[in-house]
Amino acid sequence: MTNAPASPNAAPTTSAEVRTYLAKALNLDLIGPPANHELAEERIQGWVRPSNWYLTGFLVPTDAPLEQSADADEQEELDETPATAGLAEESAADRRSARRGFFPSSIGISVLVGEKVNALDVAVRWGDYAPAEPEEDGTKPWRRKPFEVPLRLQLGAERWEPVPGSGGLRVHLRERPINASRLRDIPKGTRAVSIFLVNQREPHAEARLADTAYAFQAELEVQCEQPFVPRTNPRQPQADNWDENVADLHYADAPEYATGHGVSADWELRDGQCKTVRTAWIARAHVPRTETADVPGAELSMEALGTLADGRAATAGLTPLVRQYRAWIESQREELRTLPNARRQTGDELLRRATTAADRMADGIEALANDADVLDAFRVANRAVARALRQRSADGFEDEPPRWRAFQLAFILLSLPGLANPNDSHRNAVDLLFFPTGGGKTEAYLGLAALAMVLRRLRNPQANGKAGAGVSVVMRYTLRLLTLDQLRRAAGLACALELERENNPDRYGEWPFEIGLWVGKAATPNVMGRKGEHRSDSARAKTRQFKANPQVRPAPIPLENCPWCAEPFQPDSFTLWPNDDNPTELRVACANFECEFNGERPLPILGVDEPIYRRLPAFLIATVDKFASLPWEGKSGKLLGGAERHDQRGFYGAAEPTNVGEQLPAPLPPPDLVIQDELHLISGPLGTMV
Repeated sequence: MTNAPASPNAAPTTSAEVRTYLAKALNLDLIGPPANHELAEERIQGWVRPSNWYLTGFLVPTDAPLEQSADADEQEELDETPATAGLAEESAADRRSARRGFFPSSIGISVLVGEKVNALDVAVRWGDYAPAEPEEDGTKPWRRKPFEVPLRLQLGAERWEPVPGSGGLRVHLRERPINASRLRDIPKGTRAVSIFLVNQREPHAEARLADTAYAFQAELEVQCEQPFVPRTNPRQPQADNWDENVADLHYADAPEYATGHGVSADWELRDGQCKTVRTAWIARAHVPRTETADVPGAELSMEALGTLADGRAATAGLTPLVRQYRAWIESQREELRTLPNARRQTGDELLRRATTAADRMADGIEALANDADVLDAFRVANRAVARALRQRSADGFEDEPPRWRAFQLAFILLSLPGLANPNDSHRNAVDLLFFPTGGGKTEAYLGLAALAMVLRRLRNPQANGKAGAGVSVVMRYTLRLLTLDQLRRAAGLACALELERENNPDRYGEWPFEIGLWVGKAATPNVMGRKGEHRSDSARAKTRQFKANPQVRPAPIPLENCPWCAEPFQPDSFTLWPNDDNPTELRVACANFECEFNGERPLPILGVDEPIYRRLPAFLIATVDKFASLPWEGKSGKLLGGAERHDQRGFYGAAEPTNVGEQLPAPLPPPDLVIQDELHLISGPLGTMV
């Protein structure tokens, strides 16, 4: 018998039921059967030790020899990431350094108890595994035997209590007083109590039977007749630590009732009181769902915003966003009056910043009302995002047209003045777009990116149709993070903008809207290559390899499907242009003849460094490590502006011969917008460097 979870009597149907089922299955797979489970006396096939079957949840003896207490897997180095693994760029330097890991011999839990509490009820639960009678095939399975021992522990002096019938498990209790005068909201006489479960069994002499001395699925459950004392943030507000003060305010009504040692802690709340806490090998927390509410009177339809008649219509459709945001701010001021002075000061500062955001949103609406170019760029951006979303959606938004969520549109509006006015006081501000996964952050910053790219074309004279070209938006990702879905969505926006441009090239320029993928050579080629060069990492070599054996060789760029119609790419989708022997570009086209980006109109995607430096795509997707190459590759400097000459192939700068290309009226401007995606993953030395 294995430990596979049994099928439930009724299949989960709601998202909450599915989540609960998956959590239970995960615990069962990683830790093993909990108390009173149908697999409480499971049998594991004899060729697999329980400590190899389960990854966590067991305690080894404190005196176990090194070969039993150390985790051999911790010393295994990760393999090099293959070059074919999507956009992964992990090198040997990024691998986890080898270190010896050790299995735990104890777990513990700490609680705060009131002055009148004299004893705690503790339930100790675990499972022992021992070889059972041989199976028909001669193998000896491991048989589990569950145990649960109740203890009543008197508080006072430090004590060690043996767990009856456990063969060497002991409970260690420690108590210490709490200085309530130094902590907020802690009653006088409160004590901190820590309870540990320690495996002091005699280790088995034979390595193959070592698991017989382990305590599996170890758990402590502590109950008190009086409610446990909740612990809020013990730190006092600090004038020099803004993040701590904000966290203290945010979680003022979310105290903790237990702290785990070597393990997590969980607790039960009934009528706002906690009388039961327990250890938990896998931490869990309930995160309330973040929902966005409609704003009555505000125009959130992308297609409606894409056809605004004039600035007056923009003001009428968008002002309700600001008005109701200001009303919400004022409602929060009323709640702040009930808070302690220190937290009230933090709240006042947060509302001051929120008021600044509301003012910036109002300035964005004013820019739409008073600047025809800004309004036109806003309309095109809305149409492009809506069109790209319809292309991605299976139902094409037949029931309801694409709509912004209120926070998405608010983010675009507050960022708009800095894009429209080089002298705006908030132009250098770093605005953080913070929202749970799947909430629409990508569409929000893609909408802003589209606005920036179009506005650049409108704000620069269209002499030769190229004065508004160059890199407008840089989207930076941390190493190894960029996914195919993110790339496809950004590429889909570039496709939508290119279709908009072709409808009116006199206004939006003759040079196409393109997107460039500027990442390490493990994901995309750095050079085009040529015949006789004999290198395997060039675009020419990778394209020829894919065409010759598409079932085995990866595509030359990390896209599997057309970002516009989702048709899988075929070998004929990639063309070395103008010829196979000495190409200067890798052109990508959809294999679907009905797609708008088939062979007649290639996809506006650049996936090789050399064409990126020549064509300067309006939208550049890069990983942060590529910026380190700027001082070493002269042509890459044009990505940050300054190209001064052009021809049909692209643009030329100071690092290239002066006898090539026609002079531009003025050097191309620098990027307008930098987007750092997944900011929370930049930490440590990498974050310092960035």
